[in-house]
Amino acid sequence: MLRAAERSDLNRLEQLWLHAAVHSHPSLSRHFWLNHSRLFRSEQRDCKRCIVFTDRHAAVAEAFITITVDNRLAYLCVSPLFSSCGIGARLMSAASRGLPELRAELLRENLRTRYFLQRHGFVESARDYRAEYGQHMLLMSYRCSRSGQQRR
Repeated sequence: MLRAAERSDLNRLEQLWLHAAVHSHPSLSRHFWLNHSRLFRSEQRDCKRCIVFTDRHAAVAEAFITITVDNRLAYLCVSPLFSSCGIGARLMSAASRGLPELRAELLRENLRTRYFLQRHGFVESARDYRAEYGQHMLLMSYRCSRSGQQRR
C-alpha cells in the first residue's frame, strides 16, 4: 500500500535511509552517515512530498521516496526484504505524478541507484567533484509527462 508519510514514520524512514546509505557507499563509514542524520531529518520535514510503501499486513514503512520543494528526488529507499519487487518503480511513478521534471544527485559509487534511475529515464547531465565524499556527485534528471510517467 502506498500512502503519504506521517510524522510517526520518521524514525523508521531514518532506519531505512541509514541502511541504504551505508550499503550503497562502501567508501564511506556508517559514522559518516550518522553525522548526516540531521540533514536527513531536515529534508524530511521540509519536503514537497514523501510517499511510503507499507506491506499489506503491517503499517510499518518498508520503502519511501522523498521529493524536495525544488523537484529533487532526495531519497528513494527500499527495505532489502522488498528489493527488486517493483516497489521503487511504484514509488517513482506516484511521486512524480503532476511534476514537470525530477532531478537527482547521487555519488558515483552508488551503482545500483544509478542503474535504477537510468532504467526509469534519468540521464546524467553533469558531474561535480565533492571533496566531502572524496568522489564525484552525478547530477541526473528526467522530464515527466502529465501523468507522471517518463516520456520516451
